[in-house]
Amino acid sequence: MCCNGFRILIMFLFAFSAFALNIVMPSIPVIVWYFGSINIFALILFGIDKLNSTKERKRVPELSFHFFSLIGGVIGLFIGILLFRHKLQKRYFLLIEFIILILWAIGLYYVFQNLDTIIAWSKSISG
Repeated sequence: MCCNGFRILIMFLFAFSAFALNIVMPSIPVIVWYFGSINIFALILFGIDKLNSTKERKRVPELSFHFFSLIGGVIGLFIGILLFRHKLQKRYFLLIEFIILILWAIGLYYVFQNLDTIIAWSKSISG
């Protein structure tokens, strides 16, 4: 993951693929496809970094982990931390990831508390 532009491109590819997969299987919402794929990607990326760390190869920058966690891969990243037992000694890294997890929990709480209002609003703007 070399630069921010590449990370953003990957994010848009996940969003595009979520819409494409929704066309193939419309019974599964786009949001489920997106979050499922971004979490699997974050988990695989974490595994690749663990493998590269043991073989002394080029590592995945921590900024990439934070980015993919922030755009929805936080659960996959935490599963990777537990599964691969990687980056457990990096307190600053874990603190940032924990803050991102708290932000996602607050956001999801807000969405579920106001789900009726959100649905009514989306129906009013769609016509």
